[in-house]
Amino acid sequence: MRKTITGTGGMLLLQTLKDAGVEYLFTNPGSAETGIFAALAEDGAQRLVVGKHEGLVAAMADGYHRFSGKVGVIIAHVMGGSYQLAGQLFNAQVAGSSLLVIAGDWASELQDYRGLAPFPGLSQAESMRPITKEARCAYQVHANPAAITVATTRALREATTPPTGPVYLSISAELLNRDGLEAQIGEAAQYQIERPGPARPQTIEAIARRLGEARCPVLMFGDDVWREGAGAEAVRLAEALEAPVFASRQIFVNFPSRHPLYCGMYPVSNEFGKTTGLEPDLIFLVGCQGVHGAVTEPSVIQIGPNPLLMGRHYPLDVAAQCELKETLSSLTAALTRLYPADRVAAWKRERAQVRAYAKRLIQREEDLVREHEHDTIVHPSLLEAQLAGLLPRNTVMVQESSTARTTLMSFGHDAMAWTRSGGGSLGFGVGAAIGAKLAVGRERPVVLHLGDGALTYSAAGFWTMARYNTAVLTIVSNNESYQIVRHNWANQMPDSKMILEGKYPGLYLNAPATDYVGLARSQGVDGEAVTSSKDLEPALRRGLDRVTRENRPYLVDVSVAREGIGADSTWYQDWRL
Repeated sequence: MRKTITGTGGMLLLQTLKDAGVEYLFTNPGSAETGIFAALAEDGAQRLVVGKHEGLVAAMADGYHRFSGKVGVIIAHVMGGSYQLAGQLFNAQVAGSSLLVIAGDWASELQDYRGLAPFPGLSQAESMRPITKEARCAYQVHANPAAITVATTRALREATTPPTGPVYLSISAELLNRDGLEAQIGEAAQYQIERPGPARPQTIEAIARRLGEARCPVLMFGDDVWREGAGAEAVRLAEALEAPVFASRQIFVNFPSRHPLYCGMYPVSNEFGKTTGLEPDLIFLVGCQGVHGAVTEPSVIQIGPNPLLMGRHYPLDVAAQCELKETLSSLTAALTRLYPADRVAAWKRERAQVRAYAKRLIQREEDLVREHEHDTIVHPSLLEAQLAGLLPRNTVMVQESSTARTTLMSFGHDAMAWTRSGGGSLGFGVGAAIGAKLAVGRERPVVLHLGDGALTYSAAGFWTMARYNTAVLTIVSNNESYQIVRHNWANQMPDSKMILEGKYPGLYLNAPATDYVGLARSQGVDGEAVTSSKDLEPALRRGLDRVTRENRPYLVDVSVAREGIGADSTWYQDWRL
């Protein structure tokens, strides 16, 4: 059913978003979008979530999308403000997050250049293409008011149709302000295209036969497993095959992190072969956006709703674009039907050492906790172990810390939810945690675990936490260093003078030290600092109590030990004007 609406261009836009069920608008306001904010003040259907930097705003919308399943809508500010989104829009693009960025456009035929607008010869929409879905989904509306509703509908469809991703829409600022406009909205499809259905029966049988005939099939479950709620089906398939499960780069934990068949990160390590006596001969990729690194197994099968990155750098023996929940259930049923009980029992005998290997990975981390539990300064493993003992099962964790050890905590199906940036561009955590809290509400705790280096990218977000009372427990692993960069430098140039003498330019973040508790308090978020192991657990308990019982955001700044090569280095170029 369609209906005609009238008003300013801003009103036409907001009515279209309202018709699509959009509840929140994430923004750092600007003058070119006056018509949008004037319409919001008049209608007020959507809640405005304000951040003090566009990158922070984009991360909020991304975190909201990931845990609500709804499109995260951003109101940006012409070209200058749109470019400020770049780092977090890149993260969203890599993660396949459904975001819609809307900005006013000051394009003019009467001026050569206007502040914050594109330079002559460039259009605003074209300038944003490289960091939107498939580098193509950027649209502009300059003259026809009816195009506001058409382009917004198109953008919503693009953002939510696999391969999902961020979409950019610029609308003439003059058109947003102009009154007396008319357009049609409302369609039975609700701006979404129906997604792929289950794989065909013959495809399911072909995959089941290959899995059953493999000596050591390796399973990898990607982010579409989490998105489609197929975690239980993934577990049942792995247990039916008694097959090892590995993970590549992921933005969710798609298979339980402490399951006795979870064997760590792909590629399969040499240690796996030595422990189990097995050599993987097939890999089954389920709902994976792509694989980080080479795929070396002689047989490769891949399924999922998004075919964009299937088989781009490795051959495929069987591949299907399909939904996952019913497909995985049908696969498990097909294995039971095709293979007798004695064959299934043989899989368990032949792969008995897989569980021993997975157990060893967990024990290794738990041994590290026992080794450091009485250290004066907090070891990162102790922090993770104490969080594992304190956080309730329904916790949502947003992580932006390279020191974190997810092996010590239960994430995935029937455990805590977890997400990370995806693209690795720092500044994701604070905004994403705020968006996640808006998505899950007061009943579920949201914990933000990030490094001190990551926090400095987005610390202005504490103001947003305080304004909207998004009760996030922020835990800072503070090692005064960009530790992951130091490790990468050491791996890439181990014999360089920089590594041998422990002189790492630009990586030491002290001198002067940053008072993160003071920084949070100055914006309305209370907190405390922890400098010794004996004070850690009481501080974490106070923080968890503050966010769950009192429903207020809280920060715990934990001084943690630096690890790895160069950990003792505090060198920096000590020069001053």
